[in-house]
Amino acid sequence: NQYGLIPEILRGADMTKPITREEFCELAHKLYETVKGETPSPASPNPFTDTTNEQVLKAYGLGITKGTSATTFEPNKTITRQECAVMLFRAIKAIAPDADYSIAGIPDFPDQKQIDSWAVEATKYMSKLGIIKGDSKGNFMPKAGTTAEQAAGYGTATREAAVLMSVRTYDVMN
Repeated sequence: NQYGLIPEILRGADMTKPITREEFCELAHKLYETVKGETPSPASPNPFTDTTNEQVLKAYGLGITKGTSATTFEPNKTITRQECAVMLFRAIKAIAPDADYSIAGIPDFPDQKQIDSWAVEATKYMSKLGIIKGDSKGNFMPKAGTTAEQAAGYGTATREAAVLMSVRTYDVMN
């Protein structure tokens, strides 16, 4: 809160609950605005049929987020740890486009096969920076792969964990 990283959508929310795509997107966008000191315009026209959230559209315009299809965003869907890594990775790239994003030499996670190919670079980079950490065995825990894991919340991020990721990213960027 002292860094100004908590978006309005999370103020007063139960931070122990899973975070949604919309909430995380707002968090990543708030990080961008706080670090850059810029307020971008929302993407226009709106490509999504299921949201008109200006913060989501700003993040979309910056390349921080994409839809779950060409026309949907699914704002109320909970976000996975690998999706968090990808959005924060894109936020960092929007903030510092000319930085070194090498992941050469970063070892695979023990659960690497569970990470979708489109998320591998981001998960490794965010781990390299210490922004998103795995469990004590080094597993990234990217997403729930079984019904039991889904029921237990495995692979999803809580609002509290998401804010911690944002704070770690802010600290790295500053």
